[in-house]
Amino acid sequence: MNNSKNSFILAGTIIGTLVAGTSAYAGSYQVKSGDTLDGISKANHTTVQALKSQNHLTSNLIFPGQVLKVNNLNNHTDKNIDKTEKHVVKLGDTLSKIAKKYNLSLSALLKLNNDISNSDRIYIGQSIRVSGKAPVSSSTAKNNPSNATYRVKSGDTLDKIARVNNMTVKQLKSKNNLTSNLIFPGQVLKVNTLNNNTNTNNSKNTTKVYVVKLGDSLSTIAKRYNLSLSALLKINPNISNSNRIRIGQSIRVSGQVSASSIKKPSKSTKADQVLAAGAKYMGARYVYGASTSRTDVFDCSSFTLRAFQSAGVSLPRTSMAQSQVGTTVSSKSLQKGDLVFFDTNNDGVINHVGIYAGNGQMLNASTSKGVSYANINSSYWGPSFVKAVRVLN
Repeated sequence: MNNSKNSFILAGTIIGTLVAGTSAYAGSYQVKSGDTLDGISKANHTTVQALKSQNHLTSNLIFPGQVLKVNNLNNHTDKNIDKTEKHVVKLGDTLSKIAKKYNLSLSALLKLNNDISNSDRIYIGQSIRVSGKAPVSSSTAKNNPSNATYRVKSGDTLDKIARVNNMTVKQLKSKNNLTSNLIFPGQVLKVNTLNNNTNTNNSKNTTKVYVVKLGDSLSTIAKRYNLSLSALLKINPNISNSNRIRIGQSIRVSGQVSASSIKKPSKSTKADQVLAAGAKYMGARYVYGASTSRTDVFDCSSFTLRAFQSAGVSLPRTSMAQSQVGTTVSSKSLQKGDLVFFDTNNDGVINHVGIYAGNGQMLNASTSKGVSYANINSSYWGPSFVKAVRVLN
């Protein structure tokens, strides 16, 4: 009797173990070489954030052979996908920092915020979606453009290719599954064949005007009229600061683009472009003599060199050499985008450079804080100030 009872219990245990094992297997995934969290999450109809939460991951690092839980994620995703959380931009925020804070990739954050056409331009007080369903791009859904290709030539950039093909950089990267702005000569990219439609509309030379109301921003106006933010700025060359519009202001939302507005952006726009490019690297560490090809670490002059490249301005490699270019300006007449120089060793030799950001602040790569903002009139920087030069014309 006891033997029969023991056999029954043992059989039940084995069956239970097999059922549990099958259930666990059905709800798990073994990582293969070349896999990424983004790819695994898409294959299982979930998000990177949910996948990391399910597996208690603190980074995006995974390795071949690793077993990840993926069971029951679809139900959780379906229940929570419509819940939208927002982050309000504060001083010093960048999209990369916001994405990291909410365990999102930058591409996932941009998908949740398809009204952001330039990932380098966000402003204090702006609401950024950090969860919820990615909204369908109305322009993509309506136009449904046929596909064409473009072969990258030497000197090309994603921004240049996007503008020529009436696309945003974000759309171009999404269409080609690009995770960075790196492209190479000979590479074939998919583009939208919207040129004919655009040319037809422009040839009519009709101009529509929108009057700004309370709560409007250039991004929401651009989205309303199926424009990218850069396209809206091009047909409104009088707007020098994309974050400053006023109620009652007239904004052009159609019409021909002035050639001069494309070729000659204002000094203020260039300065904002330089500062926005520099702010992308907030928090990057300081390394003396850092290679100019690196963007994870900087010294002071490799940082300014990189930031000014975004505005098409080439600077020498060292702070001393950079102090010899441009036009010298007084410390009392500083403008955003000016280079400011310091002698922190008090030996008569310039050894540090930063980018003036307005209101007594500079954006720089310092030995103590890496890429950060600093007050040029502080007890440390004030006595060490040597000169300022203006290189943006």
